Amino acid sequence: TYAWDDLTNGECITPRDVPSSSPLGCFILNNGSSDNLNGLSNLGFPPVYKDRYGFIMDPGLCIIRCTDYLFEVAALKNGSQCQCGSKSNLVTSYTKVNDSICNVTCIGNSSYFCGGKESYTVYDTKTGILGHPLPTISVTDKLAIIKNLNNDNRYQQCIKDSPYCYQRVLNDTSKELSGMTVDKCIDFCSQNNFEYAGLEIGTQCFCANNYNHINQISPDECSTSCAGNNQQICGGPLAISVYNASKPNETSTSKSNEPNNLLKIILSSVIVSFIIIALIAISIIWYK
Repeated sequence: TYAWDDLTNGECITPRDVPSSSPLGCFILNNGSSDNLNGLSNLGFPPVYKDRYGFIMDPGLCIIRCTDYLFEVAALKNGSQCQCGSKSNLVTSYTKVNDSICNVTCIGNSSYFCGGKESYTVYDTKTGILGHPLPTISVTDKLAIIKNLNNDNRYQQCIKDSPYCYQRVLNDTSKELSGMTVDKCIDFCSQNNFEYAGLEIGTQCFCANNYNHINQISPDECSTSCAGNNQQICGGPLAISVYNASKPNETSTSKSNEPNNLLKIILSSVIVSFIIIALIAISIIWYK
């Protein structure tokens, strides 16, 4: 589901996901309790997720961030801050209060409330956005996949996409596919004679012959599993996983065959050497 946001600085904002269900409610931290909606910090990320532009945070963006890393709840605070956590921590450390306490509108979509100064608007990630389901792999596997992206020689980097209409970073042609994978996107761009392929939010594929490398962001921003292969990453919200569509695929799997190839070369050399020695011996005997 998509919704157009208000005009910002005279330019329209690209359509983004909106919640598929109502929030669980408005919550405040219990006196004496620690703020346990800090699940992102347990993964080595900052505990508070803030949008990289400073004006697009909304429930959809926060829910996707928390969903991608398999958290149960997404919590928004003070209009622009996003935190992730578990339902058990929510129950033990926070109290549900009247919705009027969460009275700060989201900086990225004024149709929604994103908590208050000291309160959280909390969403269940399982029902938060129907078109963005929880990954079917463990968070450990997800982190390992992101860490090992460079094992594919076609992978370039994770870059930020533009939030403005008609200003996509890879803007020559595009395709959306419910079963999107890295290879399907690369094949699409390659067949259309483009050098680069970019994947975004699990299902979107963009192509171009060049892009601005200074748009690079942290690899963890490209956090969405591909809709057609949960062992691959297909960008994130306004974040593009860029691949070189003109390179042949040489992954770590093919590199793992190098020892076998080396063994074949050594054996071949031994056999050739043995034949040469045998021929020399025969020649000596013959001339005697």
